[in-house]
Amino acid sequence: MKTIIKRDRKALEKRRLAAGKLFDQGESQASIAKKHKVSTAAVCKWHTAWEADKRKGLLSKGPTGAEPILNATNRMKLKKEILRGPAKAGYSTDFWTLERIRVLAKKKLKIELGTTSVWRTVIGLGFSVQKPERRARERDEKAITDWKLKTFPRLKKMGRETRLPAWF
Repeated sequence: MKTIIKRDRKALEKRRLAAGKLFDQGESQASIAKKHKVSTAAVCKWHTAWEADKRKGLLSKGPTGAEPILNATNRMKLKKEILRGPAKAGYSTDFWTLERIRVLAKKKLKIELGTTSVWRTVIGLGFSVQKPERRARERDEKAITDWKLKTFPRLKKMGRETRLPAWF
């Protein structure tokens, strides 16, 4: 799975602003790059932004990329719907699938999500993969324990000939 690295935008902005002060003092781009342990290409970009708009040019422009499809409000609404359970959403079995959650998001939130987006959202909401136990509802734990502790050891002690019918 791909690791997501979150950048500390404030720290990066602080570093650029410190470089801006050094530009004001006439320091060379190479020495600034060395002081801040960044490439000279990065400092060159900062210098261009600083020349164009001084301090404002070095401020953070916020998160990059497209706006998320699910905002915080919709994420919480989706989480509440998931917690209500599949039965309340009209499903006969009591487990969620990505497809079911995708349909739920479309029906309740009017938002079209892809399977990968659903997966990332579900994990981001704190849910994990859960598989139902494959055991019969009629399973009799006492009968199983009795068979393991009493019947099986008795059968094991018997010879093969005495356990099997004559026609076998």
